[in-house]
Amino acid sequence: MFGFVFGTLCLVGFVSVLRRRGWRRYGGCAGAHFGGGHLRRRGGWAMYRAFEALDTSPGQEKAIRGALSELRRELSELRPELDATRSQVAQTLASERFDSAEIEASFERQLSSLGRIGPVLSRTLGQIHEALDPDQRRRLARFIEQGPGYCAI
Repeated sequence: MFGFVFGTLCLVGFVSVLRRRGWRRYGGCAGAHFGGGHLRRRGGWAMYRAFEALDTSPGQEKAIRGALSELRRELSELRPELDATRSQVAQTLASERFDSAEIEASFERQLSSLGRIGPVLSRTLGQIHEALDPDQRRRLARFIEQGPGYCAI
């Protein structure tokens, strides 16, 4: 009896996963990589997929992860400013009278804060460039050029 109940519950869980198409989330045409520790690391399957496709060494992966964590840290500092802009736009839309000057001032503050990201992004890309060999750089450039739906690197 226990086996029947357990089997039924497993079947129900499997069908619910298929209906939500959760299986596509972890690999698409690259193949599903379920259950591995690489899915739980920061960066998830996309980072794992990129490292796998570029055939990077552990040292290269460490350098690239370090560069990206610095960029992520800088971007996280912008989060409060993004939230403030979003709430400002929402308040302006909810008010009786639309104030375009207020919205423009909000966007100007946003653009000035985004200007700080340029040097950090340049430094991050430079570190990634140094970590990769010429063939890996070529493959990464092609991957970036094609966009997120591109499967064959």
